[in-house]
Amino acid sequence: MSTSRPVWAADAPERVLVVDGAPTSVRTWIARTRKQRNTGLLGTDGLDGALWIKACNWVHTFGMRYALDLVYVGRHGRVVAVTTAPPRRLCLPRLNAHATIEMPTGTAAQLNIVRGTIIDTTPRI
Repeated sequence: MSTSRPVWAADAPERVLVVDGAPTSVRTWIARTRKQRNTGLLGTDGLDGALWIKACNWVHTFGMRYALDLVYVGRHGRVVAVTTAPPRRLCLPRLNAHATIEMPTGTAAQLNIVRGTIIDTTPRI
């Protein structure tokens, strides 16, 4: 079975990504618990949206079959770094990040997400 959202997100409320105050069409799941953060996107074949990982300043892509854009977010929602991570890699920590957003490769560029961008989420309507 192919899945394009976190396996733990079946009952999680969907949100959408907000970039510089403008809601986007990118649905977003928020990993809040330790179990959700540890599981992340494992078991997915791709991603249709974004995963916002709270209390996280570094990630790895071991067990992943696809590359990801990583958006590191500071305390007040300001982007501190954007990078692309290939599968099966350990990514460098960003000490000033308080969350990491994982999204399909190329999504950050499409949404003009760069260092200094303000990012948030809002409930999906």
